[in-house]
Amino acid sequence: MKKELPIKLPQPKGILNLLMLFALCFSIQSYATTIETLESREDTYCGNISGFEFSNGSSSTAIQYGAEYLMSDLPNNFYVDLIVSGYSESASFKLKNKDTGQTYNIGENTLPYTAPGGNGAWFYGTGEFELEAKIFKYNNCYGSYCDKEKIKFTITNNPPCGTISGFEFSNGNSSVAIVEGGEYSLDQLPTNFYTDIIVDGFSESASIKVKNLNTGQQYTIGENYLPYTFPGGNGAWNLPAAEYEIEAKIFKYSNCAGSYCDKDKIKFTITNTPSCGEIDGLSFSNGTNTVAIANGGSYDVASLPYNFYVDVVVSGMTESASHKITNLDTGEVFTNGTSSLPYTYPSGNQAWNLGTGTFQFYSEIFKYDNCAGTRCDHICYTFTLFEQNCGDITEFQFSNGTENITIEDGNTYHVNNLPSNFYIDAIVSGVSESVRLDVENQDTNEEYSIIENYIPYTFPAGNGEWDLGLGTFEVKASMFSGNYCNSTLCDEKTITFTITEGDTLCEANSGTTTLDNNGIISIIDLNSSVTVNIALGQDTVVPEGYNTAILLSRTGPGNNSVIEQYKVSSNFFFFSNGYNSIGSYKIHSLVYNAASLNLNSISLGNTTITDVANTITTNGVCASFDEVGVPFSIVAPPPRTVVTTLTDVKPVKGETPVSETEALPSTENSVDIKLYPNPVVDNLNVELLLLDVEVMNYNMIDLNGRQVLQGSFDNSTFGKTSVDVKGLVNGLYIITFRSNFRTFSKKFQVNH
Repeated sequence: MKKELPIKLPQPKGILNLLMLFALCFSIQSYATTIETLESREDTYCGNISGFEFSNGSSSTAIQYGAEYLMSDLPNNFYVDLIVSGYSESASFKLKNKDTGQTYNIGENTLPYTAPGGNGAWFYGTGEFELEAKIFKYNNCYGSYCDKEKIKFTITNNPPCGTISGFEFSNGNSSVAIVEGGEYSLDQLPTNFYTDIIVDGFSESASIKVKNLNTGQQYTIGENYLPYTFPGGNGAWNLPAAEYEIEAKIFKYSNCAGSYCDKDKIKFTITNTPSCGEIDGLSFSNGTNTVAIANGGSYDVASLPYNFYVDVVVSGMTESASHKITNLDTGEVFTNGTSSLPYTYPSGNQAWNLGTGTFQFYSEIFKYDNCAGTRCDHICYTFTLFEQNCGDITEFQFSNGTENITIEDGNTYHVNNLPSNFYIDAIVSGVSESVRLDVENQDTNEEYSIIENYIPYTFPAGNGEWDLGLGTFEVKASMFSGNYCNSTLCDEKTITFTITEGDTLCEANSGTTTLDNNGIISIIDLNSSVTVNIALGQDTVVPEGYNTAILLSRTGPGNNSVIEQYKVSSNFFFFSNGYNSIGSYKIHSLVYNAASLNLNSISLGNTTITDVANTITTNGVCASFDEVGVPFSIVAPPPRTVVTTLTDVKPVKGETPVSETEALPSTENSVDIKLYPNPVVDNLNVELLLLDVEVMNYNMIDLNGRQVLQGSFDNSTFGKTSVDVKGLVNGLYIITFRSNFRTFSKKFQVNH
């Protein structure tokens, strides 16, 4: 039989224990949930620290971890403000000056949370600081803190450390920037220069190391004051020309203390050789006028300077240049080189000879002669030259459309001789569209200008009658290829002329002139003076404003009557030494106006009577001049004759009284002279005792003062000569003898 196990019910005590265990587990679980919920609710209401700033309530500066701040750059009366978000009721600060070790603890129960507390101004000085801040949910920093942050910063009275921005040669007034690897000639650097270290920002000192890379010598200096220079103290550079390397460091503090703020290094070369020049551009020039050439430009040849060349404009040191010109239309290539300024094509400032077209102009300049050494610079420009189809101005005319008179530059024209109703006509050839005529009255400086667009190009315009009156005028005509003087200037021509009144009757008349002594004036003795009195006849006419003058002439070389004296408004000539004035002369009377004839131009002993006559005739001067003249002669005194009658003997019939000739006192060299026969028919014989070296010249004049014969003789004929007078007409003549020692005259009669 199957046994069944007995069923046992739980005991009451065991059930109770099980229930108690279950309740305990449930309670523990509920407590944990409650605690977790409470903690979560506390985190929701507690705030966070989001940063720090320097502030004074009006302005602020954010604080960066590890940053350095210049006290003068911070807000006035600043404090450190703790920036929070969320809920908090208090904060604590722990501030430590790491330079001094001092520590400050601050508690704040009211926002803003600041150090110093209560928004007080910062009084902790300068230095490196560490600031730790905590915020709390409850006042007086009670309970656990909500958040904490730590930050480091530095406050200083010195600015942040500066930087080196470059180097330059300077003397305090002018400077030249130094570039890496640059070459500098002493002649282009400032006088008494030094090298200057250019810095930005704050620094109190610098160290400069200079090394001569050619010799290896090295120099190191320190500078505590700006500018930081080598040599120190702004001293003048005293090292030789060479390649140098400069290394500079700048420091925040004096005497190069502490770490350097910045450093830089540069290499350069200083030479004694002048620096290489540069090309500044190209120009069309003729040495006086210049037109700059633009790359790609086009130029009308007519608008360029006359006889232009291309000039390579340079500056600086250069001794030679080479040019290559390519005619891009034809492909032709032209080259030249030059070693003297200006650098031109063609060479030697010669006029451009390549015509028109498009040209490429390539030029190089060199430091030394013959295009040797360094090529300093080069330029390559392209330009076009063209020429309008232009005409020329050939001449100017006085014209009325029917009658024409060509105007010659500088000439004078009487208005009565010009065409009636005349104008000035600019005569042209070739193509033109307009002419500008500029007219100036040079007596009054009045100026007139017109433009003519149709041929004939006249002044006044439109074939108008001349209305500028009399005077001296300058006319300039400028001819253009376009209307209204536009486009190309084809040609220019200038001319000057004078228009005067028509011919008027000249009333001046020198009349008839008469002299004393019938033209033969004998000196009283060898030392006496001579006065020649001149009388103008009643037929002389002297218009108002005119003067009279008398001119004394004497026959000179080439049978010309040379002027020896002249007088204005006078009626005599005076010879202080009659003996030295012996000879034949002529008096010429003149009536003239000093405004039109200037006698001061007469050169005594050179100007001839013919010269005066030609001046009057050629210039149309109103004057009356006796060109033939009235002759007269000054002769030696004749021998004085004394008649002695013999008182004791009466003259026998057929006899005549005896006359004794008493000679005048003579000079040391005077001797007797014989002229015979007198009157003479064919030959006049002359006998005269001459000195050994004496050469005697003679000339004969008739009573009109005209020279008819002349000649000479010396001691080779023993003082004798014979003068052929067969060609002379019957009459009275005067023969004058002259040598280096004496002068005297004799009269003789010719009677064939």
